[in-house]
Amino acid sequence: MKKIMELLQNMKAKNEKKDNKGFSLVELIIVIAIMAILVGIVGTQVLPYINKSKLSKDRELVSSYCTAAVSAYSIVAGELTGDPTSFDVYDNNITDGNNKKVAEQIKKLTYTTFDATKFTSNEAKNCSDVTITFDVTNHKVTATLDGVTTDGATALKVESSL
Repeated sequence: MKKIMELLQNMKAKNEKKDNKGFSLVELIIVIAIMAILVGIVGTQVLPYINKSKLSKDRELVSSYCTAAVSAYSIVAGELTGDPTSFDVYDNNITDGNNKKVAEQIKKLTYTTFDATKFTSNEAKNCSDVTITFDVTNHKVTATLDGVTTDGATALKVESSL
């Protein structure tokens, strides 16, 4: 009888230890519900900032094309017979010799082919080329991304002094 009592006490002690392990199902469900609510609230607040940062990155890429256009103009200025006007950098059908020389130099300074995947914002997702416009009279160069949405057109237009 004594042995049976000892066995029962040992079993009871083991059961008490087992009962104290881990979390209950209700506690886990409550924690998951709280996390889902937090993700829902934080996610909706963060999404606009993500696209804003993508748009800022795209603007910096367009700005690099504008800077490259100024540098390209400086490099080939002695070879030009007139002033460059406006052209798409990656258009293979540029007929004006001055525009073609500057476009080729821009490609050397940036990328040899246009890679639309570098532009990640919603406004620039359909971009197709970069247009460079020279205004030699007012000493300005403008770089604009082609194929952007109306909202992004002004955001992805960069002007620089020549």
